[in-house]
Amino acid sequence: MEPIPTPHIELSGGLRPRFYRGAIYHPLTAQTWEYWPDGGLVVSPDGRLEAVGPWTAIASRYGSELNIEPPVVLGSEHLLVPGLIDLHLHLPQLPATGRQAEDLLAWLDQHIFKTEAAFAQRAYAQQVSRWFFQELLKNGTTTAAVFLTLHREAVEIAFEEAERQGNRVIMGLNLMDRLAPPELTRPTEDLLEDTEALCRIWHGRGEGRLRYAWMPRFAVTSTETLLTRLGALRRQYPDVYLHTHLSEQVDEIETVLRLFPQAASYTDVYDRYGLLGPYTILAHGIHLTDGELALLKAREVSLAHCPSANFFLKSGRFRLEAVQKEGLRWGLGSDVGAGPEMSLFKVMKDAQYMQPDLTLSPHALFYATTLGAARALFLEEVTGNLTPGKEADFLILNTQGKSNIPAELGQNEQSIEARLSQCIYLGDDRLVAATFVRGQLVYCAPGFGLKKG
Repeated sequence: MEPIPTPHIELSGGLRPRFYRGAIYHPLTAQTWEYWPDGGLVVSPDGRLEAVGPWTAIASRYGSELNIEPPVVLGSEHLLVPGLIDLHLHLPQLPATGRQAEDLLAWLDQHIFKTEAAFAQRAYAQQVSRWFFQELLKNGTTTAAVFLTLHREAVEIAFEEAERQGNRVIMGLNLMDRLAPPELTRPTEDLLEDTEALCRIWHGRGEGRLRYAWMPRFAVTSTETLLTRLGALRRQYPDVYLHTHLSEQVDEIETVLRLFPQAASYTDVYDRYGLLGPYTILAHGIHLTDGELALLKAREVSLAHCPSANFFLKSGRFRLEAVQKEGLRWGLGSDVGAGPEMSLFKVMKDAQYMQPDLTLSPHALFYATTLGAARALFLEEVTGNLTPGKEADFLILNTQGKSNIPAELGQNEQSIEARLSQCIYLGDDRLVAATFVRGQLVYCAPGFGLKKG
């Protein structure tokens, strides 16, 4: 498993704004957006978005500075868009991607727990972590909510690697204190001591680029003591996330209700222990009742919809109409390793395919992986689109780098709807020419040259 090299391109002007000229798109809502076929983006020296708009306006405002710092000029095949946000995936499951089983619980027992146990080995944890965070950036994912393992050293390695490579992440120690293999089950007090210590070290590092999350795997592997203590930690650290799973499969729900007979529903289990609120990310939420959706809305909880993984494990259809009607915050997650690919372009496609009676436009799908996902993480003031004042997380896409259509064919269509649609339905990591987080180049595709004008 050789790590993918991350090329480094020197961009001059470390103490001056940097300028990008080309086609620029970003969402404002799920139905509205801004698009400039000949646009300009200005990144301040501290990595924030200073200005965006038509190139004529940028040139008029910054005319003299452009003589000192010429713009990076993009080709007609390029499109500059916000960085993508993955609301749910598992670092330690990446090596087990594509391994099938009968259902969720069997898949965990047969494949996933064994793979996660290997992270007790430091060298292996380092190797996979390096690969994982490179793959995120290669796929254009600038922000990710990541499940890790319950090995403290492996968690530290993951944070160190994300800090080094420039990823924006939300993650933490995986917490399981029952009904899991012995090598993946730890005493409750040890887990709580380690997760709080890790939180104190990593939450807010990198000027806020690295954030911590309490991560009980799900109710099945959590004792009442663990959930009670996590509720207390939530109150003590109100800006720390809580990330777990909810209502992915029917057998899982039945198991949870047997383990917590006093609870009215799976959602009620988490609510009873004070785990629902802002900064709570719940993955899947497929089999939720109207009452559960109303409770999640009242608690300001966010849902991570993982259509590719739901297809793979045959978990069921996400009730997107009901989620939207309730007004819940939601976005998309790849859920690697149940999700077979890290590319959020593939996930956007599957989100559309999963809804037989609901059409999601290309704009709505891009919104769900950018500004909509940022809202789900309560980070809409930091990232999610190209509004000036936010941190400069963005991608340069090569829209000829998609599958099925030769580069010399079908390039006359210039509408943004057509360009986004082909990115979604034909795209993968080959679309991503360059990835920037906080204005810094963190991935460049082999052979891609940034042209100075």
